[in-house]
Amino acid sequence: MSTTPIPVQIPSRPLLSQDEVLAKCAYFMRTQLWPRETAIDPQGWLSNFHVSELSHAVHLLNAVMYFASPLVKEMFASSFQSLSRSIAGSGDSLVTLQGSWRTLIARSLITYVTGEVESPTDSGHIFARLVRDYLGIPETQIRAPKEVLQSLLDNGPRPVIFVDDFVGSGLQFATTWNRQYSLNCGIMQSFKNLAAIQTAQFFYASVMATNDGFSLIRKACPEVVLSTAHELHPRYSLLHPECFLWPDSLRPTAVDFLRTASLRAGIPDSDGNHVDDWQGFHKLGLAIAFEHGTPDATVAILRWKSNGWHPLIVGQ
Repeated sequence: MSTTPIPVQIPSRPLLSQDEVLAKCAYFMRTQLWPRETAIDPQGWLSNFHVSELSHAVHLLNAVMYFASPLVKEMFASSFQSLSRSIAGSGDSLVTLQGSWRTLIARSLITYVTGEVESPTDSGHIFARLVRDYLGIPETQIRAPKEVLQSLLDNGPRPVIFVDDFVGSGLQFATTWNRQYSLNCGIMQSFKNLAAIQTAQFFYASVMATNDGFSLIRKACPEVVLSTAHELHPRYSLLHPECFLWPDSLRPTAVDFLRTASLRAGIPDSDGNHVDDWQGFHKLGLAIAFEHGTPDATVAILRWKSNGWHPLIVGQ
């Protein structure tokens, strides 16, 4: 189960040369931590910048956290299995805990988080399939949110586990939790309303989450038990005044660099309200990418493809 991250003193990052960072990227590609250049193109991306911007661009490249599919699978499995801690009694033996966990999984309905506007491309669909293919949970237990609500109404309480890759602002989950679905006989129902009248257990397992996103969900959806492999401290944001991804000498001008280069590329300036906003959606300002897709919370300058701009993340 996730815990609130404890701020720690991070040593200053040294200034790095372009050759050092490109050598690191090349090593990641050789060892398959990153994909080949057909999917990620560090040198092409650096060619977007003016000479005066290169120091910031090189250190932004160095800050990128890219997670290939094997790593994502393992992190997701860890997050999912960590839900077992929430059902452990203080005096439970290992055998008792294992039995309780098997019972929980056998009875659970698995579903996914959908966007503010539901779409077949929502990342939750990928992780619903991962539950089946990687964790071995029968497909009969994996259902759309509407179908889960209908089952709970028809058959009574069962544990419900939501799955997803990334929790950014937390609003996407809150939207799914509060959305009114039209069920059989014209009944309108939401998970929020059902949680108030049923004793069903609700869980949410994700690969990665921001501290702000989990804080919002804890406040708006207190019935939900949260688990993630990594909870990101606010200082992971490239926009944070104490962001530890920038060297001390570049941090004071980092936001100006991001804004200037992004606007030159034609990236929207919507105060965080556009999925391609230069600050990242909801101004989260992250530098994270997964092999299956890059979160909207990641700054658009890393994935932008228009106006002759060379994206770093090519294969998405």
